[in-house]
Amino acid sequence: MGKGALKFGGKSGILPKPRQIFKQPYKHQVYVKAEDTGYVDGIIHPKGTTRNLIRPKVFTPEQRLKKTAAKPKKLYSREDVDHMPEAQRFKIKNAEIRRQFLKESYEGEVKRLEKREEYQKKMSGERKKIAEEAQRLEKSKAELYTVPTVESYLEGPLIKPRSEEDKEALKLKRKANRLAQEMKVKEERSIKLMELYNASSDFAITESKLHLLVDEAFSERKLKEINKLLNISPDRLGTMPTTIDFESSLKDIILGNVNKGPSYEVVQDTMSGFNDEVHDTAEKFQREKKLQMKQEAEKKQKKLQELQNEMLKDREAKQQ
Repeated sequence: MGKGALKFGGKSGILPKPRQIFKQPYKHQVYVKAEDTGYVDGIIHPKGTTRNLIRPKVFTPEQRLKKTAAKPKKLYSREDVDHMPEAQRFKIKNAEIRRQFLKESYEGEVKRLEKREEYQKKMSGERKKIAEEAQRLEKSKAELYTVPTVESYLEGPLIKPRSEEDKEALKLKRKANRLAQEMKVKEERSIKLMELYNASSDFAITESKLHLLVDEAFSERKLKEINKLLNISPDRLGTMPTTIDFESSLKDIILGNVNKGPSYEVVQDTMSGFNDEVHDTAEKFQREKKLQMKQEAEKKQKKLQELQNEMLKDREAKQQ
């Protein structure tokens, strides 16, 4: 045996392919035409051919056995066979053995082919699952570790179409944003109007009001404040508020006023009933506090009375 035989598993030569027992389909199968096959409409097929695939005829094992090793037309009894010559007896026996072995071989081949088909279906299903799993893993890795490419953007639509639910949600969001903006503008306008209304009390709209403001501006108190400001160094001039401004600012902060009048928040809380609720809560807490203090005072008075009674009893006992 030469070195070349090692290429073929130690066999000195290439063995022929095993002969197929069933050269034609042995059972009926449902034919499904593969996609993108055949002739396109409008294209003439070659002469002597057909546009549709011609499937080979089904040749079952029973038909094949009947054709190759058919049963004898005449059945001989055992006595007839015993009276026959030896050559004829051998011929009949050999035909019966051939028929039996051929039937067993066909049945074994059918079982082998069915087993192979089941194995191929199982393997194709497993390969499909493995491919789907690999594709899913590749997609997940691509989403995590890679940057989208131009091809990935061009595969689908550039803008994701919105569904009916998304359109309705977007419409509601826009409406809510518009209402919020309008509410914000109205609140700012209301605050400015409230400040202007509170400041209007200082406006001189009549002649008497004008004289009153002029007298206040040149009063002795104003002159004293001006003298104080003149005595302050220029560095501290912008940081030292006047006494009146400081007091009015502090009062406005405590009471929540703007320009000596109620602010917008105070008016809003009053109209919504929040201030009334706070007032009721404070009164309720005050009543509960008074009741608690009264009960504690009664308890102390009761204890004091009991202590006095005990002292009197002790004194009377000592005198006796």
